[in-house]
Amino acid sequence: MAQLRYSVIVDTLTSFGLDIWEQPHEVLELIKNAGYDGIDLTAEPDRIAIGRYREIAEIARSMDMEIAALLGAWATWHAGEARDLASTDDAARRYAIGYAQKCTDLAVDLNVSVYEICCCPAEPKYPEHDVPLPTVRQNFVQSAREISRYAGERGVRVAMEPVNRFEGYAGFMNSVVDAVGVADEIGEDNLGVMVDFFHANIEDVSVADAIRRAERRLMLIHLADSNRQMPGMGHIDFTGVIRELDEIGFEGYLSLDCLPARPDPTTYLGHSIDYMKRLEEAVALEKRLSEMS
Repeated sequence: MAQLRYSVIVDTLTSFGLDIWEQPHEVLELIKNAGYDGIDLTAEPDRIAIGRYREIAEIARSMDMEIAALLGAWATWHAGEARDLASTDDAARRYAIGYAQKCTDLAVDLNVSVYEICCCPAEPKYPEHDVPLPTVRQNFVQSAREISRYAGERGVRVAMEPVNRFEGYAGFMNSVVDAVGVADEIGEDNLGVMVDFFHANIEDVSVADAIRRAERRLMLIHLADSNRQMPGMGHIDFTGVIRELDEIGFEGYLSLDCLPARPDPTTYLGHSIDYMKRLEEAVALEKRLSEMS
């Protein structure tokens, strides 16, 4: 059984007043000392100078950590503006595509292999959005096709993240099934799926089933329990998850993504990775015993 790799979405540490742009060495040393292999950075090429990104990347790599992925800021609460890849307003949709292309260029500059996109309206509406779902799907597919081709020409992989119905478009791109369907329709080799355990727990049959359905398309995982807290604090079957990741031969990162993170940075980082590694050991032992019987 291959050992899984873990990273930390550094934005989650702002819950503790830790800002990587203000305290890069302190934040990165904390993550490294807890045993993680990498970090994930939010991509804001128009707001954060490229020199700052390069500085963070250099410090991380000097500590033998990778930048696991660049994350798009899509929801208005995260982005501070509308970035809607399914918008019926063509100018708004083109703006979102342009943002994604700038983020792809940033990934190339930083030698990061994965960039993440979502399908999020400016104002989520539940239980039904006022735009017909076939129109939402058509617009998003057009956007994702253009983004993936642009990224593919530059050696970057694009991971689509399904978002639950309360934060995204209710009825589309909520589940892994939706994302795999879009990836299969577009057919670009560099276009895949990111499974966020919090969203999958709401929208998919189970988190393990989401992994199984994504299979060869799975590029990245956002790691949290059912309540968006540390692994082991909710009801996700993480043993089953690890078995499934082993079964499909997953080689990407599991990126810690709890919101709001708590209770303190040492516990948050230490408990999460220790819990997962203990389960990895248990599943590996289970597998060896099974092979012996």
